[in-house]
Amino acid sequence: MFAFLKIQLAAIDFNQLLTFCVLLCDLTMNVKQMSQSYVCKAIVKATSLEMQEVLSLRIEQLLNDTYEEGPLSLYVKPEDVAVKPIALMDCPQSFSHTTYKGNYSWPLTSPATEAEVSCRKNPLQSAQRSCAISIELEQAFWKKPNMTECKLLEELPNNILDLHNIMITEDNAQDVVQHILYLLPDATLHMEELEIITSKISDIVGVADMTVTLAETILSILNYILLQKIEDQNIRKMTNSILGTTEEIGYKVTYTERNTSVITTSLALLVTSPDPSVFGGLAFGVTSYNRGMDLKIDVQENPFKNALASVFLPKSLKKFLGIEHSDPDKHSKIQFKFFGMTSLFADDSLKKERLNTYVVGASIEHASIQNLNEPVTITLQHVDRNTGNAAVHCVFWDFEKNNGLGGWNTSGCEMEYTDMNYTICFCNHLTHFGVLLDLSRTQTDITHDRILTLLSYAGCGASSLFLGITLVTYLALEKLRRDNPSKILLNLCAALLMLNMVFLTNSWLSSFNQPGLCITVAVLLHYFLLAAFTWMCLESVHFYLALVKVFNVYVPKYILKCCVAGWGIPAIVITIVLIINKDFYGNGSHSEGNPFSNFCWIQENIVFYISVVAYVFVIFLTNTAMFITVLLQIHSVKSRTQKRSRIWKRGFLQDLKSAFSLMFLLGLTWGFVFFAWGAVRIFFLYLFSIFNTLQGFFIFVFHCLMKEEVVKQCRVHFCWGRCHLNNYSDWSGSGGTAGSTPRRLNHTSPSQRLWSLNSNGTSTTFNGSNFLPKTSPDGNSRIAEVHYNPSAVPPDDGETKQPCSRRILPMDTDRTIHREQDFFTDTEFVFF
Repeated sequence: MFAFLKIQLAAIDFNQLLTFCVLLCDLTMNVKQMSQSYVCKAIVKATSLEMQEVLSLRIEQLLNDTYEEGPLSLYVKPEDVAVKPIALMDCPQSFSHTTYKGNYSWPLTSPATEAEVSCRKNPLQSAQRSCAISIELEQAFWKKPNMTECKLLEELPNNILDLHNIMITEDNAQDVVQHILYLLPDATLHMEELEIITSKISDIVGVADMTVTLAETILSILNYILLQKIEDQNIRKMTNSILGTTEEIGYKVTYTERNTSVITTSLALLVTSPDPSVFGGLAFGVTSYNRGMDLKIDVQENPFKNALASVFLPKSLKKFLGIEHSDPDKHSKIQFKFFGMTSLFADDSLKKERLNTYVVGASIEHASIQNLNEPVTITLQHVDRNTGNAAVHCVFWDFEKNNGLGGWNTSGCEMEYTDMNYTICFCNHLTHFGVLLDLSRTQTDITHDRILTLLSYAGCGASSLFLGITLVTYLALEKLRRDNPSKILLNLCAALLMLNMVFLTNSWLSSFNQPGLCITVAVLLHYFLLAAFTWMCLESVHFYLALVKVFNVYVPKYILKCCVAGWGIPAIVITIVLIINKDFYGNGSHSEGNPFSNFCWIQENIVFYISVVAYVFVIFLTNTAMFITVLLQIHSVKSRTQKRSRIWKRGFLQDLKSAFSLMFLLGLTWGFVFFAWGAVRIFFLYLFSIFNTLQGFFIFVFHCLMKEEVVKQCRVHFCWGRCHLNNYSDWSGSGGTAGSTPRRLNHTSPSQRLWSLNSNGTSTTFNGSNFLPKTSPDGNSRIAEVHYNPSAVPPDDGETKQPCSRRILPMDTDRTIHREQDFFTDTEFVFF
């Protein structure tokens, strides 16, 4: 004996998120910080010898309990349970006609049971039809027949082209889809075949009940087509149709849970029906995907922190979800789609941009989402790392663009954040989204990329060698490093040498794939790059003090302060970056075709622009200003003093060498990068790579090989035979260089009392040994006595305090100026 009983359960005062399942009730409740009332109804077929009244009472008693699942609990009180018996009629005898699988007669069937009849084509299999019960109407009714196991009366054609004449009906939809999937490996997938496939799929979606199995089969067909990467431009005519079909599949698919997903190797969709009453935002994300493998998709309330692609829908979309209803089937559906293969999204209108992310889409059933006040957040990981800092554009697929063929459009979308690995976009509508990489501003071809890389490594290797020779030479010869310019030069060479060494070993060290090691290498490269530019800036400041601010310039502990600035300021910058986030440093990639693809460097664009670009740009502007100022100063002096000179060609060549020496020493060749755009971009990239990587070589040439004092000292100490030179005594002591402590003037040797901005590497030299034959050193020696204020300059240790300057009286002014002009007339300007 059995009886049908209708159970109504009302649960009141929920203060937590509740999940409760009672008998046939599958109730999912999402309640936060408020009391809610829910009603759950079920029909139970109970088999018992007891009377219906007794059975109803027992069920009520069994339901009066506290139900717990993890941290959630539900207390059901006796007054909240209602059980009553109902009388149901059997499902009557029925007849169904199908065109492709034959006719079937269904016998009288009891409620909550299933009828089976043999298939016409294959009698060993059977068709099923359920006699279900409507809870609301309290009546039995027939559900649709399930003829999946039954074969078609006539076989389907063995090629896709012949499917054109097959009419799609509800009973053959599953068979046609399976047949298309079976024929695909042998199909040529020309335009005509693709049109037939998309047409049949569209018909199937329109007439058939979309089970999860049918949806998976259809998406598998589309996935197979996308994986072929068909280059026929005519496939673009079907893009909008395919996108519309996939969206319709999502909304028609039947499921019993709150959400369901259909996943293939590179194509997936997820559909959910959130409760509008508790909707506070929703995030969809692809948590795993590897080029057609291991595709995983998920949904959660909060934005994804780590996802290959994700879409976060704001709380304001609640108004598009329809009215609040206790029945989940009445809620509007939200659909999320992911395309791991992007061949479907070709846009011929793009000239210098390419799609560099996967494509995601989001939509709400029966709603057109436009002009949102609170934007939708789309996060997309780059397929290829944006190592060239190329411009990116957040775009959506515009179905109306390109005369209805579809294309990418930027309207309503803006880039919120981007770096080498991913981009975050804000859009005020829902559709399909992607990120375009602007190739017009970056990326040389593979050939130029390899050549530039090899030039950089070769140049850095040569610079390292010659910087080492320069350092050894100056460190070995004590007379060469006496003055301040030489000491500044030594520090600059040390910074450049370490920068080159770290750069040369960077790719090799990053190949070990050790995050800690890579961060250390990136930090060192960053530090020595900033240190090199800081010492270049100190060189320019020293030139300014020596040649422009000549008089009354004395800085106590000058070199110590330079060292604190030159090595300390970069250390402060690096420390700040590390304190904020050490993961700003990491392993990047130049390009897939580059043999030195692994490279440890700054990974965040904002950090790169602030701590490198801005820093270098300020120093570059400073050095350029100092360079121009120094050249104008020299030109001004020589224009007054060389009017009677008959050797202007020699002076011009000397000035040209001086300008080149300064240009390389101050790093002005970095300015080539500002011209690397447009038609001359490649040309200036080559200049940039050659001159900057060879900076150390040029320093050696101008400040060792072509510097008379260095050559003579090397001949004295390192040469034998004919090349050997006796001890070179005509050596200028440190005199008027900025920050130097002036030496006591030797009145017995007038030639050594000349104004000497000694430049063993970095400053302008006015050296007595370079006088023209007509110059009288003794006549000009007194000019040196006017350049320092005795009260401002302490004497050297061990020296007696003697006045080293005299006051210029008014009546001596004209005579002094005349002598100074004579001095500059007969003096050469030498930077090396």
